[in-house]
Amino acid sequence: MKRKNNAFSKLKPTLILAASALALLGSAAVVALWTGSLLPLPVAFGFLLAELMLLWLYSTAANKRRAAREEQLNILGGVTLDFLMDLALPCLILGDKGEILWYNRSFQELAPGENLYDKNINDLSENRISIRRLSEETEDDLRGRPVNGSIGGKQFELLPYRIITGDKLCLVTVWQSIDRVLELQEELANKNPIVAYAAVDNYSEIAGISQGNYRTVTAKIAILLKEWADGMGAILRAVENDRFILLMEEQHLKSCAERKFDILDQVRELSRDNAEIPVTVSIGIAALDGSMSEKEAVAYAALDLALQRGGDQAVIKRRDNVTEYYGGRTKTVQKRDKIRSRIVASGIVSALKNASNVLIMGHRFADHDSIGSCVGMARFAIEYCGKVNVVVNAGDPNLKGIFKKLNGLADYRDLFIDGTTAQDLITSSTLLIITDVNNVAQFEAPELYENIRDVIIIDHHRQTAEFAIKPVITYIEPSASSASELVSEMLELSLPQGKLLKEEAELLFAGMILDTKQFANNTGPRTFAAALYLRSCGANPAEAQMLFRSDLADFKREVQFEANAFIYKDVIAFSFLEQDATPEDKIAASKAADRLLSLEGVLASFVLCRIGNTVHVSARSGGKVNVQLITERLHGGGHFDMAGAQMKDTDIKEAFVQLKEVVDQYLSEN
Repeated sequence: MKRKNNAFSKLKPTLILAASALALLGSAAVVALWTGSLLPLPVAFGFLLAELMLLWLYSTAANKRRAAREEQLNILGGVTLDFLMDLALPCLILGDKGEILWYNRSFQELAPGENLYDKNINDLSENRISIRRLSEETEDDLRGRPVNGSIGGKQFELLPYRIITGDKLCLVTVWQSIDRVLELQEELANKNPIVAYAAVDNYSEIAGISQGNYRTVTAKIAILLKEWADGMGAILRAVENDRFILLMEEQHLKSCAERKFDILDQVRELSRDNAEIPVTVSIGIAALDGSMSEKEAVAYAALDLALQRGGDQAVIKRRDNVTEYYGGRTKTVQKRDKIRSRIVASGIVSALKNASNVLIMGHRFADHDSIGSCVGMARFAIEYCGKVNVVVNAGDPNLKGIFKKLNGLADYRDLFIDGTTAQDLITSSTLLIITDVNNVAQFEAPELYENIRDVIIIDHHRQTAEFAIKPVITYIEPSASSASELVSEMLELSLPQGKLLKEEAELLFAGMILDTKQFANNTGPRTFAAALYLRSCGANPAEAQMLFRSDLADFKREVQFEANAFIYKDVIAFSFLEQDATPEDKIAASKAADRLLSLEGVLASFVLCRIGNTVHVSARSGGKVNVQLITERLHGGGHFDMAGAQMKDTDIKEAFVQLKEVVDQYLSEN
């Protein structure tokens, strides 16, 4: 098309002249015939000669300009080609499908000895290059999200230029090395200052029990932490008697993680010289971007999370809301004072008085501790709010004895409702109290948690993750034996004497019996103090025990689990039912897991049963295996020696394979 236009441009002056001559001679002939005189003809020829002269001058000038322009274009084309060929940056011209049409010497050096013509660029690049992005996105979009390529282990950023020749699209790409940029980014990230908090988990217990040498113990801890900090070139300062702040560079976190934060083990070794109480520390670390004040707040929150998970562990909060956990190998030590319980109880009283109504729920497939703590909080709410309902599956056959005990009490008429009914009771000032669970997936009705603004969580299980919706009050105390113990303490501190009914006290007592295995495990002074309070309210231990009586069918279920048991690696007991189970089987599985711990050499037991499309895992430990860490990897949780998990949309054999892999991983790490 361009050639035709150029030819027409060259002929255009000649055509104009011919047209002018014909018009001039024609006009002169007409005038001569009209006047009968030949004078107009010479005049016309004179004008014609003048036009020829002007045409000759114009053509000469145009030819000179055209020659100069062509010379410039030839020079420019040669210079451009030489420039691109000798350009220090690799340059590549691609077709619209990514085929290589041309490349310069610098690009040839990236793939020496190869003929690259007609090869596809994605046959060379170690990471795929989107030709569609290069062809369709605007330059601003490409600058905002650059296209990267990698050849021979070198990283490049592509600068694309689109050219259309005829009907064909070509992509001229200049490859700019970003290796040095990436090195500087990594160096900057390694130098990123991070803030950490470290706290002695049981400082008050050391001071109370080891009065003679607690200063020596804490001094040894401070020395260990100082040596650890000095080894990383970090700054460590004590902010309280039991708390330290640490400033360090992020590059040292990798080695700490690789060593599984062995500083926790070193501190724990101090207990060998002080057998009265284990000495542990918890660490919260903020490894993210932001101001120092923001990092300090995140580090404090990470430390708080470590303490709520039971202590003796490090929690790292990284970018993009990633949280990592290390440690947690020891059982928690029950705190001796009730200061926090008193503060939480006061906050709950205030929240109850400001609420229009109260909804209370525990975990799915409620047990005696879950329903007992819910009933205890219901009494709390009746006293200070008046409008209260407990959300529970009233059709659960495992709770029939509990409902029978409460049957006939005026306060419990229409008190128990399901999750659907509870949705209709929600107002802007509804208060939701959740007990004996902190894993959202295990809530009796998770939709209530998502739709209610004011939430209180009371639990004794180690916290598995942070809450998407922050509760107004969080009382998670892993050192407590049960949620019933925590609720009993608050009732004793805040409820008027004589208000707790005998039936309610016995349900709370049953919850403590269940989670302490007849007061044999996870007990401390506060456990027995709570039991004493419940006894003073009329709780009869014998009647509480009656709630655990099982019929012959339940006994046979337990026997079936025990008959399927087998030992793995000499220390782990497994058992599961291959056929689908019923809700009653879940309680039998829990009891079977307890019984399997009595086998010689067994350190932990895991019993599985499938109810509907969910496999339930009951995990128990004799005190040397942290089953909470194992079930956490299956999105469950619990205590050091008693935990569980629910694995949805899987069959029993697949669930067992996943569980065995997690157990193997735990054993290899510990």
